[in-house]
Formats: sequence, structure tokens, C-alpha cells
Amino acid sequence: MTGSGLRPAVEVVEAGGHVVRIVDGHLLAAEGDARPIGHDLPHRGVELTVDAGGYRARWSRDTFSLPALARVFAGGAAGGALLRLLGLPGAVLGTLIAVGVARGARPACPADLADPAVTVREDGPDLVLSSPSLAALVVAVMELTGAPGPVTVSPASGVAEGVRLADVGGLPDIVAQFRDVAVSFRHPDVMARWGATRPQGILLSGPPGTGKTMLAQALANEIGAGLREIRTPEILDKWVGNSEKNIQRIFAEAREQRSPTVLLFDEFDSIISYTGAALDAAGQMINAVAGIFKQEMNTLIEANPNVIVVATTNFPDRVDASLVRSGRFDLKLTVPLPGPQARADILTRLVRALIARHETPGFRMFADDLDIPALAAATTGLTGADFKEALRRAQLAKAMREARTGAPAPPIGHAELLEALTGLRLAGPPALG
Repeated sequence: MTGSGLRPAVEVVEAGGHVVRIVDGHLLAAEGDARPIGHDLPHRGVELTVDAGGYRARWSRDTFSLPALARVFAGGAAGGALLRLLGLPGAVLGTLIAVGVARGARPACPADLADPAVTVREDGPDLVLSSPSLAALVVAVMELTGAPGPVTVSPASGVAEGVRLADVGGLPDIVAQFRDVAVSFRHPDVMARWGATRPQGILLSGPPGTGKTMLAQALANEIGAGLREIRTPEILDKWVGNSEKNIQRIFAEAREQRSPTVLLFDEFDSIISYTGAALDAAGQMINAVAGIFKQEMNTLIEANPNVIVVATTNFPDRVDASLVRSGRFDLKLTVPLPGPQARADILTRLVRALIARHETPGFRMFADDLDIPALAAATTGLTGADFKEALRRAQLAKAMREARTGAPAPPIGHAELLEALTGLRLAGPPALG
């Protein structure tokens, strides 16, 4: 696939002084359950979704951004003047002014929007906007939130934390199984009618950089669940008895969740293991933590069907089989190094996402000579994480070149991206231009 074939369709809509960029709009149509749309306004408390009934936006009016005036007070000369006159830190006063300005500008009731294609209703403290037109909906949201724009909406425009299963490349079998898990979460009535029990735990194993953590994030987003990530320092403690209390506390909190939650134990082998015969105090503590973990997993799904546990490990041989037996971890999946087709799929998705996010009519990030199959064939052994790093290096090199010379840098070409990819096999930090 060449660079020209990678470029998504971009529709630019200008209305009422607002500019909306809709990337791959034909991919946004949805049937059945609502799914999120990536966009530039999450910091303003906006969520965009699409389903068979059209497009919807939910705006949490308790969320606001500091206006430019408040930023001037918080960090500029005005802040210093306030400090001298009133004896208070300018940044503090600036923040208070920002809160007052934002709250004063926030509508107390649904605004009268000029576009009849957009309907607005109140839902508690939130405003919910609906429209059959995505562009009209986003323009209305920009009017209500005061977003200057332009605003980009796209299935591929989200940040890493917003990744969906559709964004995961090269792992079709695993993605299919994760979709089934998501469906089981969204249809508890059907599961109950058949007396069916979805998997309680999923163990993902495989080499570093193959996307195990990303899969857990994508599953959470697909379900519409919160992601609770557990790392080693949150459990293991040098004081006797504290590690056992920590694991009990984590599961006690999980049992209290009333909304879908993915409980992620990343690098599971470093958090919870099993030593067998404990010869010292540390071994006894590890055994005790493992024992509590097994007991909690035995009853978690009955206590709270809203929670699913995902564990990832690079070293499955270090995890005792009793910890991950069926009934505790019902799905045990290996995430392999990507083959040529999987590498091509991953690269295509990454490049298309960058194009959708950054390219404009006057700026091109990638040249048309990119040959994705050739790049995939030349990168045996590299992972999705490696591809992201190579792209980061190529972007940085271009940005540094333009910053140093003051002249626009040409797009990233095939040879440059290939050099960045093959350079990952060599030790040492990347050059800056």
C-alpha cells in the first residue's frame, strides 16, 4: 500500500465560524449498541457516540477549561500585579477568576441552537445533544463549550487510552474473542436467561511490545468500562501483613463497583507468584498473597459480575498453574510477535491515525512513496511498540530539522521510515535531526 492509498477521506465543514474535520466519515455509521467517536474535546467534558438512531453528544457542564483571560492572570504580569496589590499568589487568584468566568458562562438550561437538525435536552447536570448530522452536532457542541476549533472527529483520532478493538491490528483471533466478551457484558439479560457465565479472568502472555496492555485498554473501552490498573508497588510491601491487606483491599473495592470494570494486573508475574515451599519470610509473604488472590478469584464473578480480571505477563512459565487455572482465568491467550501481514496491518493503522490527526491541506506528514508491505517484510521480529517508536523518531527528526533551519521539512519518505525501523535493532539513543 502506497502513501496515497493510506490517506483517509477527510471532509472539512465550516459553519458559523466553526471548522470541523470529519475523518473517514463512512466508518462512523453504527448499528445496534452505541459506540464512542474519537474527538478533540474530552478535556471539555464532551463524549460523542453513534448508534443506529444517529449521533449524540453528552456534555458534562461541571467540566470546563481555563479561558485565555484566566491563563494570563495565572501566569503573566497580571498575576504579579495581583500578588503585589492583594498579597495573594497570582496563580491562585487567576484560577479563582477562571472558575468564576467559566461557571458564569456555563448555560443553566439547554441553549437555543440555530440549527434545527440538533435537539438538546437536560439529563441531570449534563446536556445531551442529538442529530442525524455529525457536523451539525459538533458545531453545536463547539458553540456550547466555546471550543475555538478546528475540531477533528474520527474513529482513529483518539489517544492511546481511547483505543478500541477496531484499532488493534494484526490480532484478529484475539480481537474476535474480546468482542465476544464485550457482547456478554452488554447483554446480561441474555446471559442470565441461559444461565451462561462469561469469562471471569483473561491471561495474556507473550513477548514485550506485542500489545497486551493495549488489548486490556481496548476491552475496557469496548465494554464502556473503567480500567483499574494494579502495579507491583500497590500490593507488595516490606512490612509484615501489609501485602496481604493490600490485595484484600483491592478485591474489596472491586466487589463494590456498580459499573463495568476491568481490573488489570499488568506484569502479573512480578506482582503475584507462587513459590511452593517457603524457606524465608519473603517466600511466606508471596505464598500468602497468592493464596488470598486465589480465594478472591474463586468468588469474584458471583459477588460482582460487573468486574473482569485481565492479567498480562511476558513470562508465563513464572506464573504457577494453580493461580491461572480455569475458573479463575478462563481465557488464556498468547499474543505472538506479528508476522508480515500483521506487521503491515499494524503499520497501516498507525500511519493512517497519524495522517488523520496531523495532516492538513497545507501540510503532509508522509510522502506518497511509502510501501507498507515492503516495510513489513523488512522488519521481522519488530512489534507494534517498535513501530510506534520508529514513527516517533521519524517525526522528531523532521520537527527538529524544521525548527533548526526555519524551512518546512519534506514529508517522511519510505527510505527514512525504513531507516528508523531498522535503526531500532541498533543500540543507542536516536539522533535529533
